[in-house]
Amino acid sequence: MGIIGYLDLALIAVVVITLTTYLFRIIKQLQHVTFTLGTIIAGVAAIANQTQSVPPVVSNVNNNLAPVRAKADALAGRAGGSRRGHS
Repeated sequence: MGIIGYLDLALIAVVVITLTTYLFRIIKQLQHVTFTLGTIIAGVAAIANQTQSVPPVVSNVNNNLAPVRAKADALAGRAGGSRRGHS
């Protein structure tokens, strides 16, 4: 094997080392992205869990305010007007 053969092997080694370095950098970036996405998913799950009880509470509030709405409608009817924004 002549000098050209050794030069080819050296250049191939440089290319392989360079590619390996870039692949390790990509792996580190992907690990960081995976961690960040996991954190976001956990945060969204926590928000979903904490807001899960909102619909029953709103329904309960509406039921509790039904007598108030009925009396307001009665007062508006006696006064000869209608409530604004009520369809």
